[in-house]
Amino acid sequence: MSAVFYKQWFKPVNETRTPNKNAEHIRYIGTRPGAIKNEGEKHGLFGNLYDSDTLEVKHKIKDVMNIVKKKSEEGKNIFRSVISFSPENAAIKVGEPITKEAWQELIKQQIRIIAEGNNIKMSDFKWVAAAHNTPSHPHVHIVFWDERQEIRKNWVNPKVPDKIRGKLVKNIFEDELKEYYEKRDEKKYLLRDITNEMTGEFEAYLDKMSKREYSTLTDAEFFSDKPDSQFCKYLAQRLFEIRKEIPKGSLKFEYLKPDVKDKLISLVREMVDIDENLQEAISEYVESKLDIAGMYSLKELELDAKADEYEKEAEKIIANKLLGLTRKFIKKEWDIKNEEFEAGIRERATGQLLTEIFSTLARLTKNNRKNRISRKHVMGGDLSKQARKEKAKEMESTGWDIEK
Repeated sequence: MSAVFYKQWFKPVNETRTPNKNAEHIRYIGTRPGAIKNEGEKHGLFGNLYDSDTLEVKHKIKDVMNIVKKKSEEGKNIFRSVISFSPENAAIKVGEPITKEAWQELIKQQIRIIAEGNNIKMSDFKWVAAAHNTPSHPHVHIVFWDERQEIRKNWVNPKVPDKIRGKLVKNIFEDELKEYYEKRDEKKYLLRDITNEMTGEFEAYLDKMSKREYSTLTDAEFFSDKPDSQFCKYLAQRLFEIRKEIPKGSLKFEYLKPDVKDKLISLVREMVDIDENLQEAISEYVESKLDIAGMYSLKELELDAKADEYEKEAEKIIANKLLGLTRKFIKKEWDIKNEEFEAGIRERATGQLLTEIFSTLARLTKNNRKNRISRKHVMGGDLSKQARKEKAKEMESTGWDIEK
């Protein structure tokens, strides 16, 4: 149940009986059993009717009834509203025992929310209220209208009271909500920490994986591995398959195709099934979110639906973490490509060096052949013995090696 119950309504302006009904409603809220009466009066009315700083209503109840009847006859919408708490919340926010003064102070602090929610300027906002100390649901009735209203309203969007109720919860239970939000954040961080711990081992595993091991990720045999036996290999295989279906740049869960989301969530649920700490973290996260939702929601069915929503929210947190791991595959592939590129450079450099060596040897071999031919021609020609000696000395002076 919501921490604050709020509703508002009005009688049709164009019905002839509406002014009298509105006047009688003032009598009802001010004098019925359970109404906290003003000292020395037969009614418990308070509010802002006179543009003054005090909320005290000095008029007799019939006088107030006449004011409301007159405003209703002028064609103004006379709104009826109720703010209610559970007995436990009333004791916290209004006090125990509940007093009229405590109710007055609380309404004085929150009345602007009702005015703004109905698009009425505070300078034109007139209201009268009475608190009822009903044991099962302490509450206050508030009747209000727009002093400068000229156009009659036949309908008010149902979202208006819902928004007012939400703002009342936020204002009145600010401290409690702050505590719940802190608890929610704590559970969210715990959920991420446990997920980081589970995936940290996988990241280290992938960093150490060799090129040959990485290439085996496409091997269907990995599918026979169970998460509880070889979790890292299993996780690598599943993420590798998912990664191939992710478009470039789409590393956010909400941008994925529905079938890819389903595969990722399926993997998340497998992780949850094998880890009790993760199960507990998700449960605590959902409970912390329900604490907040319970401050606003009125129906148990709504909270049940919220529980399913928050569990999926927790799964999405884990899914985004797993999705982030696909960056590891991209880095790994780049590392492998760089390694192959550097190996290719070394291979090409070695091949080029060998080519240059063989080319140099070939040139030297060719020159040596020429030198031998020239040497035979010189040494075995028709020259005289003295001429051959002189020619040999000449060739030696140029660096030729002449066999003696």
